[in-house]
Amino acid sequence: MLSPELASQVSARLGTLMTEEVSMLRTALGHLQQERQALEAGDVDTLPVLAARKSEAYGRLAQLGDARSALLARIGIRPSREVIESLFASGPDWAQCARSFRDLITLAQEAHDANVRNGALIRAQMKASKQALAVLMSAAEQASTYGPDGQAHTRTSRRSFGSA
Repeated sequence: MLSPELASQVSARLGTLMTEEVSMLRTALGHLQQERQALEAGDVDTLPVLAARKSEAYGRLAQLGDARSALLARIGIRPSREVIESLFASGPDWAQCARSFRDLITLAQEAHDANVRNGALIRAQMKASKQALAVLMSAAEQASTYGPDGQAHTRTSRRSFGSA
């Protein structure tokens, strides 16, 4: 497999990358939790800021994941869960990597679950907004106006307000 010296160098670099990945994934999870709280509170003004923060965190996670995959590829390791777990079980140099990898798997599942929950909240709020808009549009189409004689007339035209 790998020489002890190379295994030590690669495991140290990989450990550093994965430790940063774990940290960044925890940051992303924090953003997801803040997003859920904002959605539950109806605080829509906070959502664009949180979306930008999440996007930044996910971008950094992608970079770190790419760097991890490239490092593994340089030593001939396919980036599959089974192969990586086998490598990390091959000796004491890989112990930190194995811990970080388990943390990554756990945190990635938590992030997935949080994304699913937040998505459900967003869909529910969008449905409620569409229903409220439909009620308002229906009421606007049936609104009364006053003619030159001062009498109320029900609007029957479907022209938009901006049309001539």
